[in-house]
Amino acid sequence: MMGREDVADEVAQPDTADCQVTFQPLGKRVTVSAGTTLLEAGRRAGILLSAACGGVGVCGRCRISVVSGDMFPPDKEEMDFLRSGPYASGTRLACEARVASSVAVDVTPGAFTAGQQLQTATEVALPTSDPIIESHQIDLSPPSLDDASSDYRRVAGGLVASTGWVDWTMTPAVAAQLSDFVRQDQLSLTTYTRGGQIVGFANPGRSPLGLAVDLGCTKIAAYLVDLGSGIRLAARGMPNPQITYGEDLMTRLVYADSADGRATALADLARNSIAQLASLVCEDAKTCEREIADVCVVGNTAMMHLLLKLPVSRLLRAPFVASIDRDLDLPAGDLGGRFAPAANVHILPSIGGFVGADHVAMILARGIDESAEVTVGLDIGTNTEIVVRDPRSPKFLTTSVPSGPVFEGAHVSDGMRAASGAIEKFYSATGELQYTTIDSARPVGMCGSGIVDLIAELHRSGTIDDRGHLVKSRSGVRSGASGMEFLVVNAVRTGNGRDIVITQRDITQVQLAKAAIFAGIDTLLQLAEVSYSAVERVEVAGAFGSYLDLRSAIAIGMLPRFPNAEYRQVGNAAGGGAQLALVSRAARARAREIAGKAERIELKRYPTFDRTMARATRIPKAEPPSNMVTRSESARLGVCRDDNHP
Repeated sequence: MMGREDVADEVAQPDTADCQVTFQPLGKRVTVSAGTTLLEAGRRAGILLSAACGGVGVCGRCRISVVSGDMFPPDKEEMDFLRSGPYASGTRLACEARVASSVAVDVTPGAFTAGQQLQTATEVALPTSDPIIESHQIDLSPPSLDDASSDYRRVAGGLVASTGWVDWTMTPAVAAQLSDFVRQDQLSLTTYTRGGQIVGFANPGRSPLGLAVDLGCTKIAAYLVDLGSGIRLAARGMPNPQITYGEDLMTRLVYADSADGRATALADLARNSIAQLASLVCEDAKTCEREIADVCVVGNTAMMHLLLKLPVSRLLRAPFVASIDRDLDLPAGDLGGRFAPAANVHILPSIGGFVGADHVAMILARGIDESAEVTVGLDIGTNTEIVVRDPRSPKFLTTSVPSGPVFEGAHVSDGMRAASGAIEKFYSATGELQYTTIDSARPVGMCGSGIVDLIAELHRSGTIDDRGHLVKSRSGVRSGASGMEFLVVNAVRTGNGRDIVITQRDITQVQLAKAAIFAGIDTLLQLAEVSYSAVERVEVAGAFGSYLDLRSAIAIGMLPRFPNAEYRQVGNAAGGGAQLALVSRAARARAREIAGKAERIELKRYPTFDRTMARATRIPKAEPPSNMVTRSESARLGVCRDDNHP
């Protein structure tokens, strides 16, 4: 490894190696010369890192973590700064750290001047008729020489008087919390119970709270719910920090399985994030984490294995067997949060393979299991889960297709996640390609919804043919460093002074991802013996699905044209299902029924899937029907991408 004094000579060489820098959690990539600082690389990528000192290495605001790749060693000034604090291994100052190879770095939220925008909106009515957690107002008699009964006996006596139940249990942690109240001479308090167990205590009149979590591969969403009223009090989202160890599920699983301690490290990242989100939503609601008496977590099969430190080796190869697929209850303290002493975490059941608890939660929230309509439901993400239900059949078919992270900006030259400066929509006005960006900022890249729009518009204009090939004779098409490309935005109009382009390789990546989704839907319909004309309802869930222009998705052949269906964009339906299971015993029973009735289809068993996928890489000639019915429930809710103001 070269010292700092060698950097200038290295940079001056004409054949200096190109190094790709990947900034997580935004997923933004940029190619720079060896010797470039990470601060400068971020600027070229359009990522504005905090540098209050002007980038001279004295404020420490630009701290980042180098996850992989080689860096030039820190000079004395940077090393002195890093020694001054308890910084984790791999921490560097972006303004001082210079790349020596392709690297991946994790940017802490505090180092961004503008953060990634996240979606948490969901629509679900929460019942309160069969609560899992109940609350009871108890007035204790003070101890005396005549009555030296234990704190437990006095609480149990009050509960017997108010409920008639006589066999109450209490853990030592709950007893310790009770003693804290009694020592302060607080004899009137709220008791939270679950069945015959005392869960915790709170001040008089305080309703028990619940935390619902959707643990996604890319994002984590958390919802704080008043379990007494069913009112959602706060919601927050954050990027899943595990993404620095792999943008797709398989890469992350390989990492977890490759050496001792790595699975624990990934589990700790997820658990710490849940604890952090719990703290944030309680802060937003001006309440206390100790009042969280129950937690419900959903996620796909891989995410649940990584959260629970379950072995993942069998998920890495067909037939993708899970360690466990039933619903679980475990002490909430295992997640590391400061919840009520005897709070539980409930994990919804999975269906099989990578079709996990989040898909069960989506079906639950949208009532697909009880609907009288022929329904296609899908949650588009790094993995896309699909369900087809014909109410004439007692079972319904589900599957998962590896659509990859391309719709979150990965594997696309100028792709990025939904953050300030990302182009999120393209449209044509008077024949000219126009766009809108998040925060109305100068463009620095394209997020998934924008990429889908762009390909649809380029196909309409004849710039891309039906096979997805760029047409050389069309305006804007040129030869680039990686082959043919289309100039999307000229460098003079961007926020980073670089051209934004889409390459032929980028288009091919999108074609493969959208073809997998189309073929998955088509194969399930064939197996269910449901015609396109029979489909009445299409539910599109997830953050990407909420912002996707469905007409563009149909135009490029990602979604089929169902002539008699109403298309609905429904926000984070998995988060909605988690909230339902948080408040209702009946919902948990329904979730078990859904997992039991759902039949997971392994698509590779059916030759028609590969044939359909090959055909589906082409872009359809026909446009979506003009009378197509769409409804965006998330838009009606006022979807907010900002993780601070859900």
